[in-house]
Amino acid sequence: VELVKMRNEFARSKGYRNYYEYSLKEVFEVEPEQLDALMEDVYNRARGTIESTQAENKKELAQVFGIDESDLMRYHYGLLLDSNPAKEVNESIKTNEQVEDIARESYRNMGYDIDNMPITLDLYPRKNKNTHGFCFNIQKGKDSRILANLTDDISSLDTLLHELGHCTYNLGIDTELPYLDQSPSSSAMTEAVAMMMEDLPQKENVLQGVVPAETLEKYKADQKKTEANFICNIMQIIEFEKRMYEDPDQDLKQLWHDTRVKYRGANEKEELNNEWATIPHYLSHPAYCQNYFRANLMKAQMYSSLHSRLGNLTENRETAEYLNNNLFRYGASVEENDLIEQFTGEPLSGKALCESLK
Repeated sequence: VELVKMRNEFARSKGYRNYYEYSLKEVFEVEPEQLDALMEDVYNRARGTIESTQAENKKELAQVFGIDESDLMRYHYGLLLDSNPAKEVNESIKTNEQVEDIARESYRNMGYDIDNMPITLDLYPRKNKNTHGFCFNIQKGKDSRILANLTDDISSLDTLLHELGHCTYNLGIDTELPYLDQSPSSSAMTEAVAMMMEDLPQKENVLQGVVPAETLEKYKADQKKTEANFICNIMQIIEFEKRMYEDPDQDLKQLWHDTRVKYRGANEKEELNNEWATIPHYLSHPAYCQNYFRANLMKAQMYSSLHSRLGNLTENRETAEYLNNNLFRYGASVEENDLIEQFTGEPLSGKALCESLK
């Protein structure tokens, strides 16, 4: 809280009301009014879907634990239920190496030969290794690397597909551009590409032949629930941070509780706590989480546009060439709002995402 106040003092010296607004505009070049409008639009459009998804989840959890829905608390939500198709999918993935093979094949079928691209992979756990998963560039367009810790489950496949999305974007940027333009258009845009790739196991036939057909059908259908949960979670995180910077002296336990109730359907009877302080972005990357929200809108809009042109991305080897020529090569030479409109034919909105939830 003291850090928030110090950041606010700095932001006011630069002519901003608070550091959240400063970060949005100066670091991420996002207009606060545009972000507010996008969040309100998605909340209003998707609210019915989100509430029905939450109601269905509460009913199932109450049955599993043998309690009334009114007695569900935050700690009941961590269980991966037997009915969750992800559990059956995990049983079909037998080795860490199989995860890597599926990811390579997925990209190969889009036209990316990962084995012959300048990508260095450090994918498996070992003693004293960083436990995170991330992609980083060494040389623009010529050397991109991934550090991860794969295990034999669907989460690891999602991670590898995601990080390879960052890699292919980085390597697809035109190295003839001015040096400062040799990076993705924005933080949200590179996240959008990576998240779009991460979704492919639930959008397309990536797991066909690996997972039983009936299980795969259920797993793909469950994507709408996954998406709805992500959207309400990230909107809560964004609204809390915005309001914290607006008034850091308020009861932040109560604010966290109120936003949990609003977006996640939390129980009004839950005890107040400082769970918000466990979110590392609040400390290290102020106002960053809104990138994930906007990236979610972008990925839905881009995938809808791509799919209408190319069909399933992982069944069309022209996908790589299309992405390279129409998105990646521009780097940061085209601003994100212009690029998304140029790529999809429409300004950024919540329309495609909310349609995908129906």
